[in-house]
This record gives sequence, C-alpha cells and structure tokens, in this order.
Amino acid sequence: MTPSARRAFAEAVDPELYVPRVATESLLAQLEGWLASDGIGSTLAALIAPPGLGKTLLLRVTEKRLNARVIRERGTQDEPRGGVRALYLPYAGLSLPDLCIWVHGLIGCQAAAIAAKDHAVAALAALFRLGDGPDDPFYLLVDDADSMPEETIRALAQGLPRERSPLRIVMAVGDDARSSRLRASFDALRPFEVLLRETMTLDETGAYLRARLHWAAGGETLAAEPPPLISAEIVERIHRLSGGNPRRIHPIAAEILEASAEALPSDLDAKQRRDAWLGSPLDDEL
Repeated sequence: MTPSARRAFAEAVDPELYVPRVATESLLAQLEGWLASDGIGSTLAALIAPPGLGKTLLLRVTEKRLNARVIRERGTQDEPRGGVRALYLPYAGLSLPDLCIWVHGLIGCQAAAIAAKDHAVAALAALFRLGDGPDDPFYLLVDDADSMPEETIRALAQGLPRERSPLRIVMAVGDDARSSRLRASFDALRPFEVLLRETMTLDETGAYLRARLHWAAGGETLAAEPPPLISAEIVERIHRLSGGNPRRIHPIAAEILEASAEALPSDLDAKQRRDAWLGSPLDDEL
C-alpha cells in the first residue's frame, strides 16, 4: 500500500476530513436548528447511532463549526478561553467535579475549577460560568455518553435548567437499551433527539474513498473534485464487504488497496512479456 493510501485510511478522526453525505448533512442541519433554539428542550440533545456510523466525527464537526462561528462573529478570540464555546469530550465516565476539572484544564482555565473539586453543585456552577449566560452558552459535546455514572446523570438532570441554559450538552450514544435508559433519566429536560441509522450508499462510498485518497495524495481539500484514483470494481467490493459502515470501510479499503498494489508488478511484468513477444521473430524449427 502506498503511503498516501495508508494515510487516507488511518483511524484518526479529523473534522477537516468530513465528507458530506445525505444522512449526515440532514442530521447536522437538525442540530443546527436545535442550536438556534432556546426554549424547553434546548438544554440537551442526543445524537443516536449504531457503532461505526460516525458519531465521533459529527461531534467534532459540530465543535469546529460552533467555535468558528464564535470567532467569526466576535472578530477576535475571547480570552482567557481563546474563543472556545464548544468542547468535545471523548468519554463521560467521570463524576461531575472531575469532569469540571477536566473541561477547565482542556481550555486552559483549570484554576477556575479547583474550588469545585469536591461538590457537584459547585462543579455545575463552574461549568455554567464558561459561557456568558443563556444568550451565549457553552456547549459540551460528549462522546460515549452512556458511560456516564449515575451520580453525574443525577446531578445534571437535577441541576440543568429546562430552557435558556448557560450550559448545553450534546450526547453521542448508541442505539440500544443502555442509551434508552440514559435518555429516560433526562426526560424532564425533554432532550432533542437526532437519529442516524443510514449507512453509505454505493455512490457515497465511492465519493468517500476518492475524496480520502485525493486528500492523502496531496489535495488541498476534500471538497475539490478528485481524480478517478480507484476503480468501480474496487469501490463495489469495499462497499459490499463493509456494508457502507464508515468504521469498517477503513480497514477493508486499506487491505484491498494493499493487495491491489502488491498485484500490480506481476501484472505489469506479464504485460511487458506479451508486448516483447509481439515484435519477436517466430522460432520455426521445421
């Protein structure tokens, strides 16, 4: 496998490498509508999807867009938080005071959370202060939110306001019974729910593969029209084996492209032997 192909299908999640498709664009549009609201149900959102469909990437894309909007609207970075109004957290398995200290540490304000280290109510108040009130809230984008311990769930369910909250949370959760129990714990907040179940179509798989290969080969952006770097037959095979699941596409694409690259020299040698024979005199022993 070439270095560019290996880079194209690395497992790192980068919002710069988001390739739009119908289902994810619809989900992001729904989240945008929720972000613009401030009534009952605007405090908490749940992004629900089976494993591998891109929950983490969608949270990172939302984080990037929210922070870019803040900096664009203000024209300058807001110190001491550096323009951060949205923060992605890869997991939620912490008490609220520990989560508060972690969040403040990530944005360079850890001293502001020290006083909250022993009490959930103080921790939640410290998180509230990360925004500038209900009109300019702080957003936590929490991955694997169904790992949240009961004490943290209880503190958030009891302490978050139902509307015009200075702290707003998007939780990414699985589409399963564990997720259902978590969401039920927040029923009083009337959480907004967006569901992603659609895998990539064959055409979307091809667009995704070509965009990733184009970027890895030195393309400046995924949005540029990529050259046909991968055959229709290989696209169809990758789509069939992965079922259009983005997480499965990466290792399958890497394996197939590596096998294809290794097969090229022998195929080329055979072609060269045929071409050489075409111009050679016939060896007639009669």
